[in-house]
Amino acid sequence: MAVRSPDPLAEAVNSAKVATLGALAAGVAHELNTPMGALNSNHDVLKRALARLQDILADEVVEPDELDEVRRIVAAINDVLQVNDLAVTRMVRLVTSLRTFGRPDRAQRDHVDVREPIEAALTLLAHETRDRVTIARDFGEIGTVECYPQELGQVFMNILMNAIQAIEGSGTVTVRTRAFADGVRIDIEDTGVGIPAQNLERIFDPGFTTRNSRVGMGLGLLLAREVMDRHGGRIEVRSEPGRGSTFSLTLPYALPHGGA
Repeated sequence: MAVRSPDPLAEAVNSAKVATLGALAAGVAHELNTPMGALNSNHDVLKRALARLQDILADEVVEPDELDEVRRIVAAINDVLQVNDLAVTRMVRLVTSLRTFGRPDRAQRDHVDVREPIEAALTLLAHETRDRVTIARDFGEIGTVECYPQELGQVFMNILMNAIQAIEGSGTVTVRTRAFADGVRIDIEDTGVGIPAQNLERIFDPGFTTRNSRVGMGLGLLLAREVMDRHGGRIEVRSEPGRGSTFSLTLPYALPHGGA
């Protein structure tokens, strides 16, 4: 039985993914801790409310004032359950995004709606944006593209992380998706510090970094371009110092021949 040789690009993406997950660990833990704290607190409220209901219903006759109390307790339980629903939904979304981003089937090609890995990346980066960066979604209907989802997921994570970290103070990151005749286009635009003109030609060079090495975290723009090349796509950047940057990624609907 022939042994499949390692895919250098997939291995590089794997290493970058592990590094990114490590960088996100503290923020993800914080994001999980908040809804878990709500669930823990509400669990105690529910126990006390149910204990009181049992006391009231233990009598064969329920007095009118006790009936009013039952109504108040039931209303309170309903409010608590609504909060719990929000907490559980938040935790499920975060864990699902973590599994989507971190699962090991990196070499598997699939047909996906690229908005899904974008949303997964934004969920994992929520701790970076809260109370500081507004995420604006301008999602057009785009259909699915044939791709290596884990590789694209890392590209989106890297570019979104750079966009968020390029913003000093408050600002906005806008993500747009559009379909065209042969594929899709994704624009990631930030209102950050921008990239000087003399650096625009160098940002895809091996080891090139700016802003205290923040560009180049995780996958790095060099490997981002290699992933896009593998998919028969391209990555372009427009930037103006003091006004922000826009990274534009175009992907064909089908992988090119030999893209395996």
